[in-house]
Amino acid sequence: QAGHPKETTEAEQSLKETVVTDPRQQGEAFSVWDCASLAQQLVKQGNAKVSRETVRRHLHELNFRIVRPVLSVKSPDPDYRVKAAKLLELQAQAAKGQIVLLYEDEVDLKHLPGVIGCWTERGKQHKVPTPADNQKRYGFGAVEYRTGRVIYSTSEHKNSAGFEALLEQIVATDRYQPAQGAEKPPPKIVLIIDNFKIHHSKLSLAALERHKDQLEMFRLPVYAPELNLIERVWKYMRRTVEASVFHF
Repeated sequence: QAGHPKETTEAEQSLKETVVTDPRQQGEAFSVWDCASLAQQLVKQGNAKVSRETVRRHLHELNFRIVRPVLSVKSPDPDYRVKAAKLLELQAQAAKGQIVLLYEDEVDLKHLPGVIGCWTERGKQHKVPTPADNQKRYGFGAVEYRTGRVIYSTSEHKNSAGFEALLEQIVATDRYQPAQGAEKPPPKIVLIIDNFKIHHSKLSLAALERHKDQLEMFRLPVYAPELNLIERVWKYMRRTVEASVFHF
């Protein structure tokens, strides 16, 4: 029977539960379901035989689409939960204006365009010019949690000197300086950083020590980019500025 089951049928519920499982857990020798293998699996579960097109149609009705997965890594940091909770506290303080919360990170900048899918006439292929040499620069940036403002600089090297230059730029920013005639100092700056080696160098630590009255750092758990908000800025930049365009 290859009819179109109703949404409330047991077969459709089985399909919904099966498609989100690992095929290998079902005894299969592959890692990703396709419509044909799902149709076969439904039969193994005691459901009526349906075509793969019927399976495809029902998957769309159930709001499933083919989307490329992303690679992820679970942070091995034993203090992940503690640090994540502390980060929420810092965000609450920043929302009240008690501190200035900045998320910092570095990004690679290169002539070679990143390529993403784009609308193209069938039978044709969009071509993106590429440079003769793939020159690289590095960006250092910090995004303010409360306002979304971004402070950034660029360098020929991703090193401690570039990080130090960004720190100096942050502490010299006018809006973080005491207002003329103010009775109390401006809120302290808390800089969220990851565990990249340049953040631990003698040069970087010396720069942080020089500005300890105005600036302190909070280290994220290791391998926890999802907690660093500036990653969203880099992602937006890559898609809107860098993707499929060669900037001369």
